[in-house]
Amino acid sequence: MYQKDYLLRIAESAARAIAQVIYRRRIEDYQGSLTLIDEQFRQTLGMGLGFIHSVSEETLLSLLTSLGTLDTEKCWLTATLLKAEGDIHQAQGNPDEAYYSYLKSLDLFLVVLLDAHNVDSFPEVEDLLNELEAYDLPEKTKEMVFRYYEKTDRYAQAEDTLFEMIETNPADSDLFARGAAFYERLKRKSAADLAAGNLSRDEVEEGLQRLRGIKS
Repeated sequence: MYQKDYLLRIAESAARAIAQVIYRRRIEDYQGSLTLIDEQFRQTLGMGLGFIHSVSEETLLSLLTSLGTLDTEKCWLTATLLKAEGDIHQAQGNPDEAYYSYLKSLDLFLVVLLDAHNVDSFPEVEDLLNELEAYDLPEKTKEMVFRYYEKTDRYAQAEDTLFEMIETNPADSDLFARGAAFYERLKRKSAADLAAGNLSRDEVEEGLQRLRGIKS
């Protein structure tokens, strides 16, 4: 399990690594920014930006894993670079290209954060969620977002994401089981904790009944 202070350190390290990328984007030297991202990937991972986009997320994660352990720092840097690339595409008015960069970045950030203990929300992830708000995310990503919201004590948002997934996959019995387990965890929370997550105890019961009603 990765601790919060460790994640903050690697986030700061990644930010320093791409400082020149961000600077070049701000002065609208977009090609220069993309070249720096490509060079950073080659130096860190031994592969260029084109290759990063050509492989599946599963393959990319395997390349970031050694002896069964994810290299957290490389994964975070990869996610940071992909977000920076998405920002460049967005600034150039290329939302489709930005979407794919943002999505892969979000998935990689969440892979790290969901293995962490006692994690608060991270600005990088919040920015990505805002950028991708208008899109219907893949189910795998929604599942990680659901877990991220619960992990960061945003229970109402987790509940909304849960029902979005159910609306898309109403026949997924495993999804209903995960939803029921989510509500059972919420029932063990104090009223103050639930209120901080924008839910009341009555709303938890109502949500569980709604879930059971859909399942039946």
